[in-house]
Amino acid sequence: VKNIDGQDKDDVNTPITSESDSILPANNTDGQDEDDVDAPITQEHINHARLCNALTTVCSNALREILLTNAPMPHTDIYKAILANEAKLKKQLNKDQVKLVFPDPQGLTTGKVEEFDTSLLYTMIRNVSSVSAPSNGWGKPPNDNPRDTTLGASVERIRMYRNHISGHSVDGKISQQEFEDYWAEIDEVLREIEIVIGNHGYLEDLEKRKNQAITPHEANEYRRQTEGKSILISFFIEA
Repeated sequence: VKNIDGQDKDDVNTPITSESDSILPANNTDGQDEDDVDAPITQEHINHARLCNALTTVCSNALREILLTNAPMPHTDIYKAILANEAKLKKQLNKDQVKLVFPDPQGLTTGKVEEFDTSLLYTMIRNVSSVSAPSNGWGKPPNDNPRDTTLGASVERIRMYRNHISGHSVDGKISQQEFEDYWAEIDEVLREIEIVIGNHGYLEDLEKRKNQAITPHEANEYRRQTEGKSILISFFIEA
């Protein structure tokens, strides 16, 4: 994919202020036909919606599995690691994220990883898992020559693709060539992840989504919920 710099516009030393990743199209509850309330869509709108769908489902599932299978110490689980780092994490998460991750006032339990969006998964992988940073460090584009194929590099590439695609959020359009380039990159990253953690069906799931039907309502909902803000990952650089 061309012109992907992987860098966020905001100061990288600011705490995480991510939005929820729940950008799946909302149900239409007003009784109107979806096509009556949404403008017609082009193939470019469909391309954008399909990429958003792949990134918030297949890629999120891959990040979740990486987190769950990479506790910082043998014979422990990731929930214990999260509790052990409560004070550190609370400095990086916004109020809604803190409520989700630490719902128990007594600090005895955590939220379920299955409920974490990609922003939270990225933060947890960086801060409480045993996944090593990419060769260039967190928050920077991983090496491509030679290609860094570590788990950390794969996590970072997913963040990069998502952040770059957010640049299309105003009009919700992605050209066919861009779509094919991004899809090939996502496919490659998922292949590299499965080489390390084993086959979890991510490639098969991704392939099914490449040509899935997208209604005008769905495409416009993806655009609306990303418009004017980054749905993607703001990240925290540790001191």
